Amino acid sequence: MPRTEYDVLIVGARVAGATLAALLGAAGRRVLLVDRARFPSPTLSTHFFRGGRAGRVLERLGVLDEVLALGCPRLVGEYRFQAGQAQAALGPPQDPGALGYGLSVRRGPLDGLLVRRALATGHVDLLEATTVRSLAWDDVDRVVGACLRGPDGERPVRARCTVGADGRQSFVARAVAAPVQTTEAGHRGFYYRYLRDWRGPAGQPPDGAEFHHTADERAYVFPSDGGLSCVALSLNLDAYAWLRQAPAERFPSRLASYPGLAERLAAARWTGPLLGCGPGPNYVRVPVGRGWALVGDAGLHQDPWSGLGIDQAMVQATLLAEALDAWLGGAADEATALASYHERRDADAVPGYERTVSLSRDLG
Repeated sequence: MPRTEYDVLIVGARVAGATLAALLGAAGRRVLLVDRARFPSPTLSTHFFRGGRAGRVLERLGVLDEVLALGCPRLVGEYRFQAGQAQAALGPPQDPGALGYGLSVRRGPLDGLLVRRALATGHVDLLEATTVRSLAWDDVDRVVGACLRGPDGERPVRARCTVGADGRQSFVARAVAAPVQTTEAGHRGFYYRYLRDWRGPAGQPPDGAEFHHTADERAYVFPSDGGLSCVALSLNLDAYAWLRQAPAERFPSRLASYPGLAERLAAARWTGPLLGCGPGPNYVRVPVGRGWALVGDAGLHQDPWSGLGIDQAMVQATLLAEALDAWLGGAADEATALASYHERRDADAVPGYERTVSLSRDLG
């Protein structure tokens, strides 16, 4: 008989949910991890993260060597090209921490690796191609589980805590009517595609992230796993509307207008589809309630131009894991533990959210 009772039900098995499951599983908590996808599978992402943030969490999980084995170079520097300049100013990587470098990894390989790490604890069950039909409530106002729908039909599950790690369109956040602390309309859109045979600014194997600045626009290059580099554009609303009219032609031509990119773009090879996302709302939601919590984009989302998403998701997962483990282990009551997570989440992520939203109005 399939298990029907768990300590924690996690809806969403990408970086936030899988990291949370791995940490709770390692602590001996019984976890059910569900996702509408089958892994590995890609998702929209800028891929970039910092050694002192998500890199530190990967090290804590014991999977950093596996991530490096995917072929992603250590990003030990940062190349910044100002408007109209073909030469870069080389600086240190952002928040490198004890690792001393940042990384960029495609989400298919990264998310799949984190899911495998969670399952390896022996305390985590995974249901793929599964959605939440409804949440289950007690006679008052407490979430006590959910009704799931998967390939084998519907399945009720009870859990002491149900966590929404299900992204910007979070079903859990909507179902619990999570209050909004702050919100602002989106100001930017983005597109990205992968390149093979990319070389660094001096013709060397890529060893740093690149940031190309011009007016209210940014171009990025993130050398990633599998011999690929992610090349992206962050655009204001007018430029995004213009580009999306003919993205296949206008995306590469726009990039070629950057003096620091043109020559190297001509020598590299595009691969895979052009991917993009229009402007979406920025928001910070209250991430806790009776029997539920939110982590990652389900609880806080800002424009991706600042590349904070993976870092914030994985750090929040560690904070929530610590809070849930304290509650489930009897070291704190539920309200105290979840309030602590809320406070620590805001202290960690809201300053970055505020900077991102403020600057996104005009990057010039």
